[in-house]
Amino acid sequence: MKKLPLCMQLTMLASLLASLPAFAVPTAPDYVDDNAYLAAARKHILPPDIPWSGKSEQFIAAKTDPFVSPIEASDFQHTPTYTETLDYLNKLQAAKPGLIKVASYGETTDAGTPFTMVIVSKSSDKSAAGLKASGKPTIYVEAEIHPGEANGKDAGLMMIRDMTVGGSQSALLDKINLIFVPVVNIDGDLRNGKYGRINQNGPNNTGWRVNSRNLNLNRDFTKLDSPEIRNVARILGEYDPDFFIDTHSTDGVIYQYDVTYCGNGMGWAKNGSMWMDKVMTPRVFAELKDYGHQPNVCISMNDNEDITQGYYPYYSDYARFSNQYADIRGIPGILVELHALKPYRQQVLANYTLYKSIFEAVGDNKDSLRDAIDKDRAVRDDKVTLTWKMPDGKAPLVDFKGVKFTKELSPITGDKIVHWTNQPMDYKIPYTAQTEPDLVVPRPKAYVVPAQWHEVIDRLKVHGIQMTTLNAPATYDVTVYRLEDVKLGTPFEPDRESADKIPGYEGRLLITGKPVAEHRKVTYPAGSVVIDPNQRLGVLAMDLLEPASPDSFLSWGFFNANLTSAEAPEAYVMEPMARAMLAESPALRQAFAEKLKKDKAFAKDRNARLNWFYNQTPFADSNRYMYPVGKVE
Repeated sequence: MKKLPLCMQLTMLASLLASLPAFAVPTAPDYVDDNAYLAAARKHILPPDIPWSGKSEQFIAAKTDPFVSPIEASDFQHTPTYTETLDYLNKLQAAKPGLIKVASYGETTDAGTPFTMVIVSKSSDKSAAGLKASGKPTIYVEAEIHPGEANGKDAGLMMIRDMTVGGSQSALLDKINLIFVPVVNIDGDLRNGKYGRINQNGPNNTGWRVNSRNLNLNRDFTKLDSPEIRNVARILGEYDPDFFIDTHSTDGVIYQYDVTYCGNGMGWAKNGSMWMDKVMTPRVFAELKDYGHQPNVCISMNDNEDITQGYYPYYSDYARFSNQYADIRGIPGILVELHALKPYRQQVLANYTLYKSIFEAVGDNKDSLRDAIDKDRAVRDDKVTLTWKMPDGKAPLVDFKGVKFTKELSPITGDKIVHWTNQPMDYKIPYTAQTEPDLVVPRPKAYVVPAQWHEVIDRLKVHGIQMTTLNAPATYDVTVYRLEDVKLGTPFEPDRESADKIPGYEGRLLITGKPVAEHRKVTYPAGSVVIDPNQRLGVLAMDLLEPASPDSFLSWGFFNANLTSAEAPEAYVMEPMARAMLAESPALRQAFAEKLKKDKAFAKDRNARLNWFYNQTPFADSNRYMYPVGKVE
């Protein structure tokens, strides 16, 4: 075939390119040009809604109301971005400056965005001291730690409006003070677009789950890697609220419940938990039902495609999570989960009703709540539980309001896929709560953190843990721990399976190992800190400093540099020394023979065999694999 002239080839190529769809260069904030995707890939295909209407619809402001919130004005389609949220709050503040204070707080985000909190109170002095002096309980509410889950923010804007300029809930301000953080994860919120969360029934736009450094902020309450959660820790320390609420929405499976929440079971603050169980929750659940909603404890199914396998209720989890962190600080707190597969209008109204009923319950029962808090903060048990597990035996069965479902063979997966209906169906299923103590440790007299681990010391200070700083070197008799069988740790995700293929979790290389105690006389340099765990935040200090704790700074990888050996022997030196050691010690000969017999991998590893002998010489690094925090027993 005759080759076409170059000019004709170029003309044909230009014509071909002109006939192709024109795609835009993706731009901020979501960097998505949806024209590049199939129409079917741009549309949610969600299970059918369960029809709903309820008395809580009376809380929706008319569109003609000058203070109608953005979500109401858009028929519950558009949740305001962080910038739009601040504009609305500033509008409310301008109308009622004596009741509302919108203020920047603490550090900016890693991307440089100011962190904002709102104080709503009749007290003219809205400082921490002013709120305490009011005699009213202070409730802390945060939203959008996961910005795709925006219902808590939207309900909060409606509630603040109605407590102030609207007036319909103004009586609440006679009972409580409110601290509201409308957006914890500001940079995630600013990454706003139509394709933020695939398993959610509205709104039309959302922010992104993680922050600008790709951290999930509701995994950060112990390690404090993010300025956002460091700010939350500082607020809790400065204002010392009487109640804590963190708002979310959950997907997974379809069920009849539309609003759920969990505390920390019978975790660290038992009296606060009992107060919620006996005083608050019966009242709150009754009011939610009266307004047309269906409440339950938090639900994380053990198998998202088989209801009959039961569910786990977020109880007694790690303090890296928000409500558990509140609990370990002695603040009664809950994590709220609105059901993300319910219509967004229903989600927001359920959260509004939840706020109203909790605010009333806390305000009306402030004395019994304060008594529970005081009792928890006075506890100084000799032994402290840091983790819990499921009890042995069969899990109890509980009533569960689910829906009918089928499973059908899929040509996509080659396996059966669940298909949910909107037809209610009641089940009895296992309830797999963690209620049995697992890791239990004695409360020591003190911990000593060496000065060189300043990052850890700084995080302990942000938590508000009290400490004494050494002005001169000091020597202590301490227990230290050498780690054996050190391995990379695995993440703990109660509600999802990580698809990540690289080691690590939340930007850190987790480690696990067997802590083996050694006793030493250690001289610590000036700048080291001594922490007495017999203080209000003593259990938090133990959770952060005990080597076996899954939320310790050790487990999070803050001390990984210590998990190496600085020197190693050459074979031509170590091998003759090992033969001499065996000749000198019958006990060593027997131990070596048993090691070879029992450990096949060791027997095949030349270097492991030499290092086994090296570690039994004074030349081996005495600090190898050593966790450097000392414990005064």
